[in-house]
Amino acid sequence: MKNLKIIFTAFLFTAICSCNKDLENENLIEIPCLPQSLSNSILAFYPFSNGSINDISGNNHHLINITTAKPTSDRNANDSCAYEFDNLPNSSEYLTTSATNFLNGLSEFSISLWYQPKDTSRNDAQFESLINRGLGESCPDRNGQWSIALYDCRKAVFGRTNSVWDKNITNFDCQQEINARTDIWHHLIVTYKQNGMEMKIYRNGILQNFSSGNGNCNSGTPSYQDIGDLYLGKDYTGKIDDVIIFNKTLNQQEVNILFNLETCCEK
Repeated sequence: MKNLKIIFTAFLFTAICSCNKDLENENLIEIPCLPQSLSNSILAFYPFSNGSINDISGNNHHLINITTAKPTSDRNANDSCAYEFDNLPNSSEYLTTSATNFLNGLSEFSISLWYQPKDTSRNDAQFESLINRGLGESCPDRNGQWSIALYDCRKAVFGRTNSVWDKNITNFDCQQEINARTDIWHHLIVTYKQNGMEMKIYRNGILQNFSSGNGNCNSGTPSYQDIGDLYLGKDYTGKIDDVIIFNKTLNQQEVNILFNLETCCEK
């Protein structure tokens, strides 16, 4: 009788563990192209497959296109798997959404994206936003509440409470710097942590710059607020692909994983 009790208890324990494991698996989010370790931290993911501007994270933070921005080939030459923006004089192209509550109250966040600038004749002081929340250029080197942009000879800059910059590729002849950055795909990741106001920027898997605290603005740093629409490609000429917004600060290992991922182009 004692043996029967032991067998029954073991069976019950196994069944409970199996049931709990099934429940855990049900709560896991599976997102195409990404490892499971990153999927559960995603707020929005825009891979632009087949020209779609929908968020594939399952959170339904879809974009809209009220301009003539159009699908284009990605970094692996897959057709209609990235978006192209032409913001030359007398044109304005971007993607946007006004449903931005999912960006409110974040104590930390990270953004990963690929971009390929076009047109070497762009003004060396042109501020080209790859992704930003809200509008209005202000110190420290940002558009709206926060932005990832190209500025000062087309170097990448992440601005929020402070600004962090990509390092020079050339010896900083401005036109040479623009030429070196144009018509080439680059991978960017930026991270922000409210504790200490820590900011970092990575290009092609390598940490370029980091900072903490408020920026050094003559007029004082405007306070950050949870307001404004989300924009992709505002005043930018070139391509953007695989935009991912995370609700955590990515570490170097995770940066490496994202940089080495293939394009996310589901056909």
